Amino acid sequence: MSGLLLAGDVYFDRLTDTGVSTGLIGPINATQLSINTPSDTVDRPSKKKASYGQALNSVTIAKPTEITIQFDDQPAEMLAMALLGDVEQINQGAGDVTDTLITLPPAGRWLKLAHSNLSETGISAKDDQDVAIAPAAYEINYATGMIAATAEGALAAGGEIKLSYSYAAVSGSRIKGAVRSTLRARVFVDGTNLATGKPVKCDIPLINAAPTEAVDLMASEYVSTTLGGKVLLKEGETAPFYLDQED
Repeated sequence: MSGLLLAGDVYFDRLTDTGVSTGLIGPINATQLSINTPSDTVDRPSKKKASYGQALNSVTIAKPTEITIQFDDQPAEMLAMALLGDVEQINQGAGDVTDTLITLPPAGRWLKLAHSNLSETGISAKDDQDVAIAPAAYEINYATGMIAATAEGALAAGGEIKLSYSYAAVSGSRIKGAVRSTLRARVFVDGTNLATGKPVKCDIPLINAAPTEAVDLMASEYVSTTLGGKVLLKEGETAPFYLDQED
């Protein structure tokens, strides 16, 4: 006899709309993985004088298995699940923009340009008469690709200008949030029972889940996200999930 204290590497395989595997992501740091197997009881109560209210028969009927997963590893694929989104790649190639027409807001407000990661050299501005505008009239946030008029400059009131700049390549990932209503996935746990040192495996072939809590992007602690939903009996499987404790 021994207890169960599990340390485990959790892997997540988000399935396509047609149920095709996209590959296991992980191991991720799961701070909670709870499986609940609820049930309903159907009783046949007695109406007889001698046994009124007692159960003559009682049947327990299984309800769908429930799962809750909380994790604080946030690769793009996992964060996208918590935001009911899809992941796409960002591939901005390097390039140049010449005399693009933009309308600056009044001083104190920023305008987001079409590109980010701007070069700090080669930026110039002209008015509608192609007269150069002094750099002191505007300020640039090179990393985000934003421009603002300075309060003391010639553009303080805002207005149209022609802007030229260069930008460097940017690569990464983008989450398109709130484009899904739910998600389907496989969950696999490669664990060890710390009480015995023996391997423990948990395989959940199919879950239907959704976020159960808001994702606080400005939290003072590490962002943690929670998914909850049902464990489904996948076609061809003999059980909704499997828990293996090896000798």
